[in-house]
Amino acid sequence: MIISIESIDPERARELLARNKKNRRLDKGTVERYAEAMRRGEWQLSHQGIAISGSGELLDGQHRLEAIIKAHVAIEMPVAQGMSEDIFSVLDTGKRRSPSDALRLAGATDTLNLAAALRYLHIYLSSPDSKWSGSNTRLTNDQILDLRDRHPRMEDCIREARPISAGTGIITSACATALYMTLDTVPEKEAKSWVMGITTGANLDIGDPRLALRNFFTNVRAISGKRRIDAREHIAIYIKAWNAWRVGRPVKILFFRKGEDMPRPVGASLLFK
Repeated sequence: MIISIESIDPERARELLARNKKNRRLDKGTVERYAEAMRRGEWQLSHQGIAISGSGELLDGQHRLEAIIKAHVAIEMPVAQGMSEDIFSVLDTGKRRSPSDALRLAGATDTLNLAAALRYLHIYLSSPDSKWSGSNTRLTNDQILDLRDRHPRMEDCIREARPISAGTGIITSACATALYMTLDTVPEKEAKSWVMGITTGANLDIGDPRLALRNFFTNVRAISGKRRIDAREHIAIYIKAWNAWRVGRPVKILFFRKGEDMPRPVGASLLFK
């Protein structure tokens, strides 16, 4: 086995891919994520690279090579030649480091919720009306860490969201995202009134949007298993209740129709600049 560091440009990538005979089916979403990371300059030299058998067949690295072609860049990476074809069955069988793992290593807490909330915020700000699932919505670890640096208050919102989630059933990470987009747009006294109302439901009259929000999630719990309510809908319902409360509009029932555009929080215009 001979390992060297090589700068692989699109031409070299095509040459190596021409030897690709037994690899996995290509995942276009993975290629796109890798290519975006390469374009942003996030791709770093590591021990992971390209593996070529003694007969010249490409054993590992097809997604990296396809990404180089898609990104139109040259990337340095290790190239291991002379590998036994017997290693094919054990390639990529290790546990990948998740965004949650990256956040934990960076010193964050409640990293599963934090990673999800940062991802929801990114999708909401970049393409709110798209489908919020699938490979195109996944973020690299570098993107998640960058989002944490740019939105440090999200960790506080995670802590604030936990009791709201316990009191209503809203997804914690979705609630944190909605809190992040709304609470700073009102004075602290109003923010506390909003949070207390949706958390406890105490002294709320019929027509109060905070009560409508609580009732929506109570009903969601009652029909659990009959209809899947995802984070996107949770955030939309929260924002609809918030908007009604901000303008003083009574609301008895909240809903979010299939295909409906995501609402924009009242007063959060700076977030979208």
